[in-house]
Amino acid sequence: MCRLPTEATSWSWSWRSAGGAEAEDGGRRKAKDVELLYEELQKELWAVVRESLRCPTAGPNLGLVVQVLQQEEQVDQDSLPGGPRPRGLKQRWEEAVNQAADASLPQKQEFTAGELGAFLDRIRARVVEDLGAAKRNVVSIYPEDYQPFMVYVQSYHQAVARRLESITDNQLEISDVYSLLDWLHNMYNRDVLGTVCITSPFSRSQLSPLLPTETVDRLELDCLNSVRATVTTELNQVLDEEEKRWMETLHIEEFQITLAKTVIQRLQVDLERSASINRSLGSRVAQCSLNGLADFLYSFQRKAEMFHEGMQSGMFGDNEDGYVSKTIALVNCCPPFRGFVQRCAQCDPSVSEDSLRRANKALDHIVQLGVRVLSERLYLHIRPFFERLVKRKWLSNAEPYEQIEALIKEHFKKYHRMDSPPYQLLVAEVHRRVVMEYLRSVMRGRIICTSMKMRKRMAGRLRDEGKQIKVLFKDLESPSCWLDGAIAHLSEIIQLEDVPSIQMEVGVLVREFPDVRKKHVSAILNIRGLTRQSERQEILNIVKDLESSEAAGGSMPTRERLLFHEVPVTSEVPCLNLGLSRVALSASACFTALRPRQRRGRKTSQETTEDGL
Repeated sequence: MCRLPTEATSWSWSWRSAGGAEAEDGGRRKAKDVELLYEELQKELWAVVRESLRCPTAGPNLGLVVQVLQQEEQVDQDSLPGGPRPRGLKQRWEEAVNQAADASLPQKQEFTAGELGAFLDRIRARVVEDLGAAKRNVVSIYPEDYQPFMVYVQSYHQAVARRLESITDNQLEISDVYSLLDWLHNMYNRDVLGTVCITSPFSRSQLSPLLPTETVDRLELDCLNSVRATVTTELNQVLDEEEKRWMETLHIEEFQITLAKTVIQRLQVDLERSASINRSLGSRVAQCSLNGLADFLYSFQRKAEMFHEGMQSGMFGDNEDGYVSKTIALVNCCPPFRGFVQRCAQCDPSVSEDSLRRANKALDHIVQLGVRVLSERLYLHIRPFFERLVKRKWLSNAEPYEQIEALIKEHFKKYHRMDSPPYQLLVAEVHRRVVMEYLRSVMRGRIICTSMKMRKRMAGRLRDEGKQIKVLFKDLESPSCWLDGAIAHLSEIIQLEDVPSIQMEVGVLVREFPDVRKKHVSAILNIRGLTRQSERQEILNIVKDLESSEAAGGSMPTRERLLFHEVPVTSEVPCLNLGLSRVALSASACFTALRPRQRRGRKTSQETTEDGL
């Protein structure tokens, strides 16, 4: 129960009113008795001050305390030099409030390592509760010039500061460091001072920092050192374990591995917690993460290279399905890594450029290596069927192309498990390679058309298979639709009859594919059987004029839009030989027709000649 000895209070007042005479007559014993009585009085005063927060009816007793404080303060002001020593009870009252605040907060001994967040939350609850009680129960009893609420706020603020200083005397776990920094920069201002200020405004500018600047700097440095330790030690251990698992699970088809998820989760904890504390710390942690991640991704690139080298040398045996799936799994790590790298770089682009470039370079290399491995393995399966394209039998037999398409679809049942955007790079490369190999088959000149009917048959076959290639890669979601026109233009050049129409089609071909050269167009003219030199020259001049205009303008196609530059012309028949060939073929056909009898099943000389072409 809140109480104050009224007799002590009245005695204090009566003693002060006759202080000079009693001091002279009483001697030392009475002076000592007075001091002891004052000590007892102050104990009672400060007991009332402490208990007043918990006592809704604190008014009467606390009012007596305030009267004593005011009386003693007035006597102190009226004391002459050499007279009774001022008691300074108002200052001691402030000290009593400060001691009460310190005793009210949870003690350091109650803190458990790794659970600082819960400990700070208990401090928050107690400060808010006590300051609310101070506003309700005691503030109105003091005179305004005491600024009682500000005294209580400062007392609890200083008590919190002392508690935090004692906690930071020892090394903290990194989770506790983040909890403390978040509390310092955000939660204390928002959830403690902000909550109190809503009902009882006060000046925050009068409050000193909870911790010295050097202590806060040390805590933030602990965060950066934790990130460095993670990326230099923990993540490398994760990578070594993952590499070992690649070798041990080659017999298993798996198209996803947990490497990227594990790495990002470990780094994301620091990234998110630091960013939630303040922008400066978040930026520094993100930069530290990006620097370490760039080194880690280079290590990942090297291990991926060694994995492919070992598989291609046969070091790990014949595990075709496992190799394909692991290749896809390695590539599938790159999109999430790239997104996380970009996120880190956005925190401070001005200082992240070099690390961002190194990280993306490593990721690009892993993707390109995977795309090259998969596209090359597919090509090894379809290459024999390209050898059978654009021959005499091909005009009436769709099997070679059908086999190519079937194999592509079969391989892409697995290749489709690659994530985007690397999948688009893979299908675009396969698309380009298929069209390029098809054009190579055409440019070999193994068919020379000797009639309009034959030209129409060949043009029709090229057109049909060109459409099939277009549909195939549209279904596979290829982004390289610009490739689809190449075969269609060649079929038109072969089928068209008049020179102006051919010239127009050649012009369109060269504009869409600027790397087309005269040798390519000349080879197509040879295939269609165009032997008249003047007509050939008129058509080839179109290519020459376009090449000259491009050279003057200085514009060259980008590497992504090159197609014909890798298509050699392996058989360019001279015009004279073409003319003689046509005469020979016609003569052979007439001679065969004049034979009286011909054994069934035997080829004519014309068929033999054309089959050999």
